[in-house]
Amino acid sequence: MKDKDRLNKELDELAPFLKSLRQGDDGHRVPPQYFENLESEVFSHLDAIGAKRKPLAAAPRPSLWQWLQSLWQPRAALAFAGVLVLALAAWWYFQPKADYAFSPELANVSITPEDAEIYLMDNLMELDPEQIAAVLPGENLPGITLDPPSGNSSDTRNSPATTLEIAPEDLEDLLRDMTDEELKNLLL
Repeated sequence: MKDKDRLNKELDELAPFLKSLRQGDDGHRVPPQYFENLESEVFSHLDAIGAKRKPLAAAPRPSLWQWLQSLWQPRAALAFAGVLVLALAAWWYFQPKADYAFSPELANVSITPEDAEIYLMDNLMELDPEQIAAVLPGENLPGITLDPPSGNSSDTRNSPATTLEIAPEDLEDLLRDMTDEELKNLLL
């Protein structure tokens, strides 16, 4: 409210004539019911002079080429691409899945125990100790020795058939890769 009073005071000081025009009647008044009667009055004047209105023509149907061009508009193209992606994703998702658990080609292949042993010995570092322990019974778990096995050992766990020999360089690598917690667990 203070701003309005201040503006009125400033207008009175700078342009008193403009302020008097603003407060008085400027003569621009719309007659009552003007807009309600405007359309009928305009058409009655047109009929009086003999002018005829042309009927609106129906919009021509766009050709196939025009319809395809409208698809290249950015908004339409994005909407079309989104619908296409959703349709392809739904088709892929609801497509019956092939069962890859059984393959007839692999069923005819036989693996000998020697092939399995060679593979396991070559890829020993890929196996977890828990996997090895789950397959081998406790009495057949290999013992680790640093010395070559002797033929007259009385311990069945460290017999030559179940002894795993580790080279000193490999043992150093294993110990270097172990964490402090794993090293403490070895001493226990």
